Amino acid sequence: MTLLFYYTLLIMFFYTIVAATSLSAFYVSHRRTFLYATFGFTFYFFDVSLVFKDNFITPDAVFEAASFYDVGHPYTSIITGGGAFLFLWLAACRYCREERPVVRFAPVALWAALSLAAYQFIENPQWREFVYYNLRAVLQLVCYGLLAWWYTHSPDPERRSIMKSHRTAFFWAIGLTCGIILENVYVQLIFDPGSIPRGMWVLAERSPMENLLFICYGLAVLRGASVSLQLRARELPEGDDPLLAESIDRLLPLYSRTYDLSKREEEVLRHALMGKDNQNIASTLTLSAGTVKVHMHNILKKTGHANRAELAADFWER
Repeated sequence: MTLLFYYTLLIMFFYTIVAATSLSAFYVSHRRTFLYATFGFTFYFFDVSLVFKDNFITPDAVFEAASFYDVGHPYTSIITGGGAFLFLWLAACRYCREERPVVRFAPVALWAALSLAAYQFIENPQWREFVYYNLRAVLQLVCYGLLAWWYTHSPDPERRSIMKSHRTAFFWAIGLTCGIILENVYVQLIFDPGSIPRGMWVLAERSPMENLLFICYGLAVLRGASVSLQLRARELPEGDDPLLAESIDRLLPLYSRTYDLSKREEEVLRHALMGKDNQNIASTLTLSAGTVKVHMHNILKKTGHANRAELAADFWER
């Protein structure tokens, strides 16, 4: 059980990193795909953490499953799992330019209804657990089928090109999802629970293959988020955005003192960082273009940079 504890903490830590990185990419790019992914991995974080729920509520009690085939926290699991599947599916739809509401929401809604029905109406506890948890894998396979259909039948070459860039993750996801089904067949239908201590019966609810599947999803999200963040690092901010001006005003005094810039040079640098050329800076500060050019030359010389791009990169990296 100690191994299960640290294993669960490790994968929860990974999902937290994915959610945080995805949220950062959303703030930079404003792409809703990353916002959906953030919510998806946040929900799955709580889905995985359900294993700790009883221990936090009653820490001194020793919890054992009533049966090896007991479904723990069935309704909460539908909420947390449904949130994870819904938002990750919305992210996939957004990425693939699929906007039809029925396609975006129906698969997860149907899964939630079937999961609830399976728990309520299947009386055999062994088959109830098997069907309840395998419906997750069935939902994933349905989503993969839709993605494959879009790829093979889409008349939009750009859409197909976007999807093709993730084909490796797609096939890994299919393989891991099939692994989930095989894992459930063995653990829930074939395995003899009498061969392990009763206190370990809760392991029947854990699915390492599903955890690996979400790690696969997470790596795909991290790949896309890293591209957006790298582009943001290369495309330095400029313009008349009030937030940009506020950031420059906060950082500029220290930067000026570091390189011993004069007050006028600091003013010229401020406007240069906002993307203005020498002529516009001259008009704003009521100077001649030649004077501004001299100030820019002195600024570059003092800071040790060859051009404005290097100067701006150095400024924003501090």
